[in-house]
Amino acid sequence: GAEKTLLLCSGGVESAVLVAQLLAARRHPVPLFADYSQRGAQRERIAARAVCASFEGVPPPQELDLRAEGGRFQAINRLHVPVPHRNLVLLSLALSWASTLGCSQLAIGLNRDDFGKDEEFEAAGAVRYTTGTRAFTDRFRALANVVAPEVEVALPQAELSKPEVIRLGADLGVPLHLTYSCMRGRERHCGTCIQCRARREAFVSAGVEEGGDVYET
Repeated sequence: GAEKTLLLCSGGVESAVLVAQLLAARRHPVPLFADYSQRGAQRERIAARAVCASFEGVPPPQELDLRAEGGRFQAINRLHVPVPHRNLVLLSLALSWASTLGCSQLAIGLNRDDFGKDEEFEAAGAVRYTTGTRAFTDRFRALANVVAPEVEVALPQAELSKPEVIRLGADLGVPLHLTYSCMRGRERHCGTCIQCRARREAFVSAGVEEGGDVYET
């Protein structure tokens, strides 16, 4: 059978397109959804399940249940995304599952625009995103190669901008209308949080219609 690739499937644009990229590369996606008490968890879970169900032969996401841990952080920091250094935590557990489930690859859905977010967030006085940088992914790959050399860490979107990821998704027939990006976890995208603004701008830049009533404002 096809080689298996584990990926974190958040229900967002990048992870949805990543599923399609893996299928196009004749790999078998093994999606993993993480609930760490982030504000958007409920909507993200619905989106992740819907996205995976839209592809033939892709199993529903397995659950990484970090609600208790995330809740303890949130009680202190009151953040939409409560777990500090989130990618370090999630990717470490994803690597453990990749090894356990016999996956030869762990795919990360970070794109070229994501790599610049830490500087943007710092300039805006927001919480830093140090685990979304090239420095982090380079070192995580090196560490993973020591810990689990049988698992390749891949970043299939690293050279693409977010609009280019959206265009690729449209070309691959990804149901982008099923994806969810809002940090606030509203029924519809709030339209004003950092993630919603980035999403809206990227779709416009990509020249791809979102369709429907996506945003509150």
